Amino acid sequence: MRIFGVVAAFFFFTIVFLTLNASSEVHHFDNLTVAEEEVRIFTDDQIWLQGDILIDGEVTFENCSLNVNRTLDLTTSEIRIKPGGQLNLYNTTISTMEFDSNSGVENESIISPYTLVLNESSLSIYNSNIYYGMIWLVGGDVEITGLVLDGFNMVNYGIFSEDTNLKASSVSIRNYTQGLRSIGATPDLESIFYYNCSTQMTQEWWITFSPFDNSTGLPISGFEVRQWEGERMIGTWNWAKEYEIDSFGQKIEHTAKFTFYLNLYFGYIDVPWEGRIFDNTDIIQNFNLNHTHISLDSPVIFVDDEVLGAGEKAPKWSNVNFSVIITNPTDINFYNFNLNLLINGNSGYSTTVVSLDSNISQRANVSWKASVEGPMSFGVQADIFDDLPNVSNHKITVYRFLQVETDDDANVKSSGSWTALLAIFTLMSLCSYIIYTGMEEEVITSDSEDISTSEKSVSEDEDLREMAISEEIEDEKDLE
Repeated sequence: MRIFGVVAAFFFFTIVFLTLNASSEVHHFDNLTVAEEEVRIFTDDQIWLQGDILIDGEVTFENCSLNVNRTLDLTTSEIRIKPGGQLNLYNTTISTMEFDSNSGVENESIISPYTLVLNESSLSIYNSNIYYGMIWLVGGDVEITGLVLDGFNMVNYGIFSEDTNLKASSVSIRNYTQGLRSIGATPDLESIFYYNCSTQMTQEWWITFSPFDNSTGLPISGFEVRQWEGERMIGTWNWAKEYEIDSFGQKIEHTAKFTFYLNLYFGYIDVPWEGRIFDNTDIIQNFNLNHTHISLDSPVIFVDDEVLGAGEKAPKWSNVNFSVIITNPTDINFYNFNLNLLINGNSGYSTTVVSLDSNISQRANVSWKASVEGPMSFGVQADIFDDLPNVSNHKITVYRFLQVETDDDANVKSSGSWTALLAIFTLMSLCSYIIYTGMEEEVITSDSEDISTSEKSVSEDEDLREMAISEEIEDEKDLE
């Protein structure tokens, strides 16, 4: 009975296997093409694909195993649903296979990932598996219910959705750098599980930029939209993140930072913008490109680093600086802004080149060695070159009066100096004479007083002497 049971079971499973095998087929395609209005259905089949699947019509895989190999031209294989086409996957597994690397190393093989591409078409997936691939959606309608999507760390994105009406539930996304990236539309997601994804999901929106000229109201072409992360430019992208969900499932809200850059060759425009993005956004900016608004103000003349006062003359060969404030209220940054010195309306004496930023006022100096004599019109001129269409170059000037000493002025100045020196000498001589005379009189007076005193002393001495002599005589008489 045991032997009979084993034989019966073996016979039963053999019958079942043969029956299933009779209904199941193995298909080999270099490329599988489904033409427009063509409908193809594969059920319980094994399909080996060497190249691509190109779908213009409708194709359904039910309970199938689809093996996608590397294309004949050694590029990434695609399952591409063209505009108007439709792909249905029911209980189907899509994978790839190992193949010889042809590197000369024994038993070395390569696994080549593939891409499922939707282009303004329809995709339906139910209870299926996609291994070593990614789903790239651009427009169209997609409904996914029950999917295991595994990149085995060989593919960057699990699902890339751009402007697509995406509805997904019970989806497991595993082993991708980024699990889901949605741009331009909000996907309808329910029960989405991520495993071993550096970033689980990002929601991003399109940014369009519309620049206009303030003066004319006309649009400006040629702008480059640059996106920044801190001080690092991350690209010239026209989309921005609303938020991202990191590998731990934490939602991180983002603030978009842009600069709008326009190269004008003689200068450039570089205007920042920062803010939160919650939907597809059109940023409208108006720019002041009217170069006639640039002005030269507050001129001051310095001679040998001192401000030249009213009515003063600059010595010949002195260092003369014409200082002026340049006011630039436009959004144009000039690489080289030239200030040319003008003497009596003529240029060619001196030039200063400065870099002039937008929306700023700054002081600049033009230096000159005073080689021209006499009174003159003294100023600076700026030629503003602008390559914008239908806009002419613009000249701005500012003048002051300057007089440089002549040789006659120098002689008069020298003569006057000698005259002043002579007067000072005469005055000093007179003072010396007066001082000397006063000292001499004082000495004479002092000497007279000394003589009188001396004579008085001598007279007093003589009187004393006479008294002494008379006393001696009287003494002698007494002795006798």
